[in-house]
Amino acid sequence: MEIDPINVDPIDPEARMARRSTFDSVAGLYDEMRPGYPQAIFDDILAVTGVGPASRLLEIGCGSGHATLDFARHGLCIDCIELGANLAALTRQNLAAFNRVTVTVADFDHWNTAARYNLIYSASAYHWLNPATRIQRIAHLLAPAGWLAVWRNHHVRGSRANDAFFRAAQTIYAREAPALAAQFTGLPDPEQIAPTEKDEWLASGLFCDALTRIYRWRKEYTASEYVRMLDTHSDHRLLPQENRERLFAELAQLAQDFGGTVFRQLATVLHAAKKNG
Repeated sequence: MEIDPINVDPIDPEARMARRSTFDSVAGLYDEMRPGYPQAIFDDILAVTGVGPASRLLEIGCGSGHATLDFARHGLCIDCIELGANLAALTRQNLAAFNRVTVTVADFDHWNTAARYNLIYSASAYHWLNPATRIQRIAHLLAPAGWLAVWRNHHVRGSRANDAFFRAAQTIYAREAPALAAQFTGLPDPEQIAPTEKDEWLASGLFCDALTRIYRWRKEYTASEYVRMLDTHSDHRLLPQENRERLFAELAQLAQDFGGTVFRQLATVLHAAKKNG
């Protein structure tokens, strides 16, 4: 189990800043263990937005380049903004073969450029941006009729047998991470995930032609891989070290008791919209 990052209180900037800065300290582990995204997302974005080699793209929060590579393979010109220097270095390393990709270490909330973009996208990072300014800042950087696309993975309900591990894990969380346990209200169905991003864009009056698409898939982990993946999540990184170590040890043992394999049912939710004007 991990708590959905959207549960960060948007009016608590201190908590948001603390959590979003944790990823860079485990950059190599993040690169290795984060699951990536279905290929269909990239195919659909290219089809919907019509961007091509003559277009200019901006990626907000590129991490180690998981979502950059597929667009780079199409010969696209991509400017990447990444808060963490270690993650940015990994993106440069992972995409060294693509000379149309640039990576800048910066906080998007305060970053400025004279460039204008045909597509601005963000994978698993949009919710860390300042909610008071992100829509207006992105719209300002988009060319007329440019597109915004954001997506991220959600852990969703699978079969009852598949989800038994996560129900059993709540006893461990209640003991070692009670604040996380209190936030967990059960795994949702994909259709229960509110289209908050899309609704905010339309309400701003700055965007139109909004769409949402859901991609369902499953990720398999060994017991060791599962806890290593959890160690890249901000809510777990901020636990006291002793609690985190006991939590991971007990979760790994629980996974062994369930056969040594953890299956996470995922729904990657994509929102996209076109800039008005």
